[in-house]
Amino acid sequence: MTYASLRAGRGPNALVVEALDVLGGVRGRALDIGAGPLNDTRFLLELGFSVEAVDTDPCTLALAAAWRHPRLRVVHADVRDVPVAAGAYTFIVAIHVLPFLPEADVRRVAAAMAGGLAAGGVLCCTFFGPEDAWAGRPGRTFLRAPEAGALFPRLEPVVLREDRYDGIDARDEPKHWHVVRCVFRRPAASGSDGAAGSA
Repeated sequence: MTYASLRAGRGPNALVVEALDVLGGVRGRALDIGAGPLNDTRFLLELGFSVEAVDTDPCTLALAAAWRHPRLRVVHADVRDVPVAAGAYTFIVAIHVLPFLPEADVRRVAAAMAGGLAAGGVLCCTFFGPEDAWAGRPGRTFLRAPEAGALFPRLEPVVLREDRYDGIDARDEPKHWHVVRCVFRRPAASGSDGAAGSA
């Protein structure tokens, strides 16, 4: 069972809904990095966005093929290998994907996401903190809120908070979570925040 197959059919992540309030009624092109079960993608499509969804999970491809939505394009690739066009996206989502990358890759993907935002665009993403039950696992990145915020120096932080709670993971196993929830906005008059790269 893959993450996408375990979580398919659920509603959007609450942070995505919160971030869209920041964006207001603006629509356009969205990028869902680590799209998995396409729950956030589906929500964005329903709101009128055109969405590019990136994931390696074969279930993601199967879900998209079943929908055949004209405003959805799925890229079956590692998030680190997909070019992000500079200034191309009104909304970028990366929920529970960045912590699973080594820190050097997190920094590179973060720069690519920031550079991909259009003026006035919004980015929402999550990280895991050092008190998370998975902290210390090799090849992953665990950050506190100020460290996460420092990855996006030219974006305006709108939400930057740490939540700690006992819950369950994707397999319904008990887990202590330490989640850093982030929403950033590119200033409306800003130029590009770093060159486009791979995401």
